[in-house]
Amino acid sequence: MNRKIHIALGVLGVLTLFSCEKKYDDLIPPQYNTILLLKEEGERSVTLYSTGEDAEYDLTILKSGNAPDASAQVKLQVMSDTELEFYSQAIGRKYKALPASTYQLGEQDIAFASSEKYKKSKVQLKTNAIKQLLDGSNSDYNYVLPLELVKANSKDSVNADKKIVLLKPEVVIPVVNYSSNAASVNISTTDLVSYNFTMTLPFVSPWDFECQVAVSENTLLTSDQIFFENGGKVIFKRGRSVSEPVSIKVAKVGDFVGNKAIVPIKVISSTKSGIQLPETSFYLEVIYGGEHYKINVSASMLSTNEEELYEGGGQGFLRNMVDGNPETYFHSRWNSSGGHTSHYHYFSVDVGRQITQTAFSFVTRHNNSITIPQEIMVYVSQDGNNWTELQHITEGFPTQSRVTYHSYTVKSEQSFRYIRYEVRRNNHPNQPRLFALAEFTLYGK
Repeated sequence: MNRKIHIALGVLGVLTLFSCEKKYDDLIPPQYNTILLLKEEGERSVTLYSTGEDAEYDLTILKSGNAPDASAQVKLQVMSDTELEFYSQAIGRKYKALPASTYQLGEQDIAFASSEKYKKSKVQLKTNAIKQLLDGSNSDYNYVLPLELVKANSKDSVNADKKIVLLKPEVVIPVVNYSSNAASVNISTTDLVSYNFTMTLPFVSPWDFECQVAVSENTLLTSDQIFFENGGKVIFKRGRSVSEPVSIKVAKVGDFVGNKAIVPIKVISSTKSGIQLPETSFYLEVIYGGEHYKINVSASMLSTNEEELYEGGGQGFLRNMVDGNPETYFHSRWNSSGGHTSHYHYFSVDVGRQITQTAFSFVTRHNNSITIPQEIMVYVSQDGNNWTELQHITEGFPTQSRVTYHSYTVKSEQSFRYIRYEVRRNNHPNQPRLFALAEFTLYGK
C-alpha cells in the first residue's frame, strides 16, 4: 500500500515540475526571443591611408536572445543630427556627422536566417574626400560616421546598450623608414662582405609594393666596390611591417683613400603612390684599414694662426705634429688668454698639388686629454686665399690620451691644394679655443 502511495506522489511531482517550467517560459516576453546587437559599439577609430584607395570597414551584427535559432531582421541606419547631438551631450564628447558624400553604406536591411549567428555589413569610407574635409577643418568637433541598429519589426529586439557605433576616421600618411639608420662593415681582413639592409612600416602593410634604393651621388666607392643584390629593390609584402632583406655587397677592389669611408644610401622611389620616403640617408660605414694614399707632410707644409711658443721643454711647436714622435706635441696658443680668443685656432697644410679626395688621422697628446679637438671644420682652397667648407665633424673624437683618431675620407667636386683644419671645440672646461695634437697624418689623391 505504501509503495503505491510513493509512486503516485512521484508522478505528481514530475507533472508539477513540467508545469512550472512551462509557466516560467511564458514569463519571457516574445520580443526577447531574438535580440540584435553590434559586436563593437561606441567610438571606433578607422585608419585611412593617403595612398588613393578608399577604406572599408566591416560592421558585425550579432543575433542572440531566448530563441537564437529563429530568423530575424534589423535595420542599420545613420543617426540623425538631433540623435547625434543628444548622444554627444550624454557622453560629454563633441561629434559631427560626416557628409553623405564621404561614405557609402553597404547592406542596411539585414535579414538573419535561422542558422545564422552573425551578419556583416560593409561600410566604405572615401579617403580623399575625408582627407580634404579634415585638412580644411579647424573646429574642435570630432567627425564621425554615426550608425545605429533599429528595429525592423515587432518581434525582434535591439540591445539598447550595443546599438550605436561611431566610426572616427584618421588619415595617415604611410612612412617607410630604415630598420636602423646606420651600420658598419669591415673589409680590412677580407675581400667581400655583405650587409642585409631592411626597411620598415609603422604598421602591417596592406599592400605589396617596392622601394628603390641607390648609393647617393658623389660617393667615394665605385659600383665595383659597392653594389646591391636584386638591383636595389626593397620588397614589402602584404601582411608584414618589415621588408624583405636586400644584400649590400662591399668588395675590396680598386683604390681607397685613407682608412674608412661613409657611403650614404637613399630611397629614390616607390611603386606605391602616397608613400612618404625617408628624407635622410642610411649611412654605411666601410672600414678598409691601412694608410692608403698617405701624403708625407713636412713641417714646411704646415702653418697656423696660433702657435704656442712658450710651452717649454721643446713642446708646443707646430713641427712636432709631423716628427714621428708621439711624446712631443703641437699646442695652439694658451699664453696671454690664447684659449679665449674671439677667433678659432687652426692649422693648414699645403699639399703641393691638386687633389679631390682626402682624409686625416691624429694621435692625441700623451699627457693631457682635455685639449683634444671635439669639433673640426675642414676647409679647402685652390689658392690658399679663398676657402670652401668640405667637412664638418662633430662626433666620434677620442677623449683619452695616446689614442689614434681616423677621419672618414671625403670627396670634393672641385680639386684643391690647401686644407685647413679649424678646431671649433675641445673638452677643456675653461679654455674652449685651444687644442693639442701629438701626431698628424694626411691622406689624399
